[in-house]
Amino acid sequence: MSSHSFTRAHAETAEALGAYALGALPDDEAERVQAHLRECDRCQGDLAALRLAVDALPSAAPPVDAPAELEPRVMSIVRAEAELLQAAGEKADRPSESRRRGLGALLSRPAFAAAAAGGLAVAAIVGFLVGGGVDTGGSVRTVQAHVTSVAGVVPGTTAALRVKDHRATLMVRDMPEPPAQRVYEVWVKHGRAAPVPAGTTFVVRSGDIPIAHSVNPGDQVLVTAEPKGGSLTPTSSPMIVARPA
Repeated sequence: MSSHSFTRAHAETAEALGAYALGALPDDEAERVQAHLRECDRCQGDLAALRLAVDALPSAAPPVDAPAELEPRVMSIVRAEAELLQAAGEKADRPSESRRRGLGALLSRPAFAAAAAGGLAVAAIVGFLVGGGVDTGGSVRTVQAHVTSVAGVVPGTTAALRVKDHRATLMVRDMPEPPAQRVYEVWVKHGRAAPVPAGTTFVVRSGDIPIAHSVNPGDQVLVTAEPKGGSLTPTSSPMIVARPA
């Protein structure tokens, strides 16, 4: 395969990988993704990270009433994303057909509805589908995060933050199980301001978690253990602190 053909196949897979992980692609598109995956280690890694989040959905939380504060949290994320799209240009907010199909299939899944009620792992998957998930160029920087010695953290726990064009991915390995009735919640802290919810919670012990909130130079990314559904302000000390340059 020529380098041009490979690059084009890589870009097409980037558009379709989220839908493929959810089993939402037509057979012919799925076959093209599978053919590219056999040749691309990077896409294989992105798919493995996505499947961690997908596998976590069915057991993430029982169906419950959405908390009253969910709507303002979602709208704050939408406003932040709108600002990024406006800066990116007029075509940035037009998703491809394959990505629209992937989102539609995701929203129709009972597992997604159950996890959404508890606010678990969903923002990571939606962030991957909307943001592309696959590194297709541009400035990427990765910083090692500081894992604090708060109760429950095991010696082998590691974390790092990868940032590209204000979009960040938290990479965690060997996280301890969240305390009972709690999840891990991600926060973004700008300067001396109070941390704000990043719109992302997770329960996986090892994986790559896309962060829904934009991350700018000088921001801190924090992880705390919070009640299921997430909190508006941290209720525990950070387990992970990352400071992208």
